Amino acid sequence: MTGEEQAWSVSSVADESRFDAIVVGSGASGGVAAARLCEAGMKVAVFEAGLPQPRRAHPVTASLSSFARFLDKVEAQRRLPHSLARIGERAFRLMGRVRQPVQSKCFAWAMAPDMLVDDVDCPYQTEQGSKFLWYRARQPGGRMLVPGHGRLYFRLAGMTRAAPGGDAAGWPIGLEDLDEWYGWVEDRLQLKGGTGSATGPALSRSVALLPPTSSEHVVMDAIRAGWPSAQPALGSFAAPLAWLDQAAATGHLTCQTGAVVRRVIRGAAGAAEGIEWIDSRSGAVKKAFAPVVFLCASTIESTRILLLSRMDNHNTGHGIGSPVLGTGLMDHAVISALGFRSDLADIAPLQSEPGRCIYVPPGSCTHPSVGTQIYLFAQPGGGSGVRVVSFAEMQPDAWNRVTLHPSRRDRYGMPVAVIRFRHSEEQIATARRQIDIIRELATHLNLTNVTMDSSLSPGGASIHECGTARMGDDPATSVVSPENECWDAPGLYVTDGACFPRQYVHNPTLTIMALTARAAAHAAAR
Repeated sequence: MTGEEQAWSVSSVADESRFDAIVVGSGASGGVAAARLCEAGMKVAVFEAGLPQPRRAHPVTASLSSFARFLDKVEAQRRLPHSLARIGERAFRLMGRVRQPVQSKCFAWAMAPDMLVDDVDCPYQTEQGSKFLWYRARQPGGRMLVPGHGRLYFRLAGMTRAAPGGDAAGWPIGLEDLDEWYGWVEDRLQLKGGTGSATGPALSRSVALLPPTSSEHVVMDAIRAGWPSAQPALGSFAAPLAWLDQAAATGHLTCQTGAVVRRVIRGAAGAAEGIEWIDSRSGAVKKAFAPVVFLCASTIESTRILLLSRMDNHNTGHGIGSPVLGTGLMDHAVISALGFRSDLADIAPLQSEPGRCIYVPPGSCTHPSVGTQIYLFAQPGGGSGVRVVSFAEMQPDAWNRVTLHPSRRDRYGMPVAVIRFRHSEEQIATARRQIDIIRELATHLNLTNVTMDSSLSPGGASIHECGTARMGDDPATSVVSPENECWDAPGLYVTDGACFPRQYVHNPTLTIMALTARAAAHAAAR
């Protein structure tokens, strides 16, 4: 969103300013928190680490970004033969490794390199033997505004309330507890897709039904013929919503950009009192105070802030002091393939709308923990490309964790995150089934020239990372309560993906937003 389009304005927050609530981050969860809290009449300050566009980038990144926008303007991806386009993209990504060795591996990087962070300035580290790609977009609106970002929204089918004192990885709430808040978010987003006006806590109830195009009909019929029990449909999708604009419309919003938050300030009794932040332009360290703080900085960054907020170096107690803080990092395992089909009807222009795809939900014909997305796009000279993306649930594993490096610092002098991550044998077995699913689909759809990377993706590749500050009903095994409030820091809420005790198979964004709306109502009621 450019400065000319946005309704909110950038503020300059003075040191030791006071507000009713502070929100850290302005992505999917931070935007919802700001809107809900402002609409409740609270004076809210949003602290966003990134800067609005246009912003200064390293000369290498700035040059690559300008070239990427030129290629997009001339529709090079669509006009060039696929083999030539692939060679050009590989060369382009090689140049990106100068400043963005991690970010340049993201599928969306080639469309807008300057929307993702500079890895030299914002490093992290993985433990020996671990592979994890941490893709970040420090900008108002977060990763949702990166071109090519998935815009599919699903309720977390499978979420059930765990028995008290039972499975520590279970949810302390059920789908029925989120039904009202899912609906509130869905009404704002104005979802559209192929599920219609379905009812039930697992199904979005505010979807504008879209008729499939002729090519989508062909593909869905072929899937049903190959897998009679499959239920392919258009996924539910929507464009990113300008949540900060809605918050600004209340007259209660203050938005400080370029604000790198390094810790939550707590009182003698442990309650949240505000934040300490660094002005990325001047390097000045400042404080801001509020009795309510929402951490919405993204899964790993929110946990890094929590770890930095410990009052001592001992991980004893619960909440911020809990030994489970940082553990249980999850990310969907993703395997994808690209094929072609020459006899599909012409691809309609509306099929290029971001987020539009055919979705095959988990089931007996595929796998109970695997969901599959199918994207169709036109090819030069006719026919269509078919991209298949398969996501599989990752079970929580306490071995996977986020900690702080004892000596390495980022450009702001803060300890960098250290990530330990592995796939279980069960995950590896599921990945083999994902490969089989894609091969079966390729056969059902009569695809040619299919290319697939059959290796299991590194952690972070799906950009659905969750866990590390899990929600629960037992302070001994969780970091935040069923209301997303930190056990030992009243007034501190964690509502992004960090709070997930279990992931299931669906994109987590809609659930993150619903949890945030619910937690904001809880905070406002205080």
